[in-house]
Amino acid sequence: MARGFDAEKIEEAVRGLEARELVDDSRYAQRLAFSFSRDKLLGPQRISQKLWQKGIPADLAQAAIEKAEEDWAAGERLQELLKKKLKGRLLQEMSLDEKKKLAAFLLRRGFLREDVADVMKAPGGFTETW
Repeated sequence: MARGFDAEKIEEAVRGLEARELVDDSRYAQRLAFSFSRDKLLGPQRISQKLWQKGIPADLAQAAIEKAEEDWAAGERLQELLKKKLKGRLLQEMSLDEKKKLAAFLLRRGFLREDVADVMKAPGGFTETW
């Protein structure tokens, strides 16, 4: 084992921490998902990617994302992010290029294409398919 630690001792220490609930992957995943959702206004796809990058197993990541969605749904976060991004402007005031850039930004933030399309089809949004 690296640095001279015995694998059996390491496992024993980890089990002890888990028994005292000092190490809890599920709680860690939920905290990250809530943070990415509330603080960063990320969509479910981007949250999933971030959790994967942190080494969270897919099943724990999915459960954490679902829990975060109960707290603040992706559609509501999408609306909030759109409001912040528009800074008081209306979609109908934007050029087609600006709207395309806005849609691309929302997609990069991890929101589903259908949700972004619905928001952009609102009054003043896209009139053509993109």
